[in-house]
Amino acid sequence: MKKNVIAIVVAVFATPVLSDPPFGPVAILTGMPAVMDGDGLLFGDVEIRLQGIEAPEHRAEKGLTEPGGETSAQGLADLVRDKQVTCFLDGTTALGRPVAYCEVDGQDIGLLMVRQGHAIDCEIYSGGRYAEAEAQAKAEGRDLSQILGPAEYCAKT
Repeated sequence: MKKNVIAIVVAVFATPVLSDPPFGPVAILTGMPAVMDGDGLLFGDVEIRLQGIEAPEHRAEKGLTEPGGETSAQGLADLVRDKQVTCFLDGTTALGRPVAYCEVDGQDIGLLMVRQGHAIDCEIYSGGRYAEAEAQAKAEGRDLSQILGPAEYCAKT
């Protein structure tokens, strides 16, 4: 039986040590997470909300699955399966979940999810850093916004 190893490193520094997230993290969480849905990872009992993206819900245990939700969750599961994930918590929460920029194999998970058409850029939280990836996914026929609809709370006002 494989056990997930989780390390929580509380950090306060001007320059991140492990990577270059788009902000100064308040804590770093690392381990092999389970997938909650297309924008949620579970490290033990700690559910992390991926910063800057929006994916359709897939919460089978709660009977909540939006169109595209199962595919999105599977896309995230494929990215992180049996891999070490590092999340840089930004100090905010979304619906009670800590929010974090996360990486696998040194790559931005949010960017990978948007590029693959499993999530959309949530500009108000991402600062638009996934807009180009979303445009590329749409141009290649992976337009999740056609399924998900506009996430109006993600738009900058």
